[in-house]
Amino acid sequence: MDPTIDPNQLGAAAAPAAFGGYLAALPHPPMDHGHGPAKSVRTAEYEGHRISVTTTYEITVDGRPLTAGLDVDDSGMLSCHGLPAYQFVSALDAVKVLIHTYPDSFRGGD
Repeated sequence: MDPTIDPNQLGAAAAPAAFGGYLAALPHPPMDHGHGPAKSVRTAEYEGHRISVTTTYEITVDGRPLTAGLDVDDSGMLSCHGLPAYQFVSALDAVKVLIHTYPDSFRGGD
């Protein structure tokens, strides 16, 4: 089987209507937006050992749970789904930037 695609077929498949239809037909993963603490699991193999580190953040602002979608990468840097261009060394710093960036979501604070 020839793995190459004809340029005309590629152009037709990449047309917005065709590609959009293809994407819309894909099964959607379950959307788990903010039920429970944010959890990241990092794993590594080292000298024949399998290492797993689970980091869980349970964050509240003004007593209300914040479901920010925080993830920790293998280097320990924190990222936040609501702030994709940022990386943080502190969850507190991430929440401060969220409050600053999305003040309407945090009305009623002190």
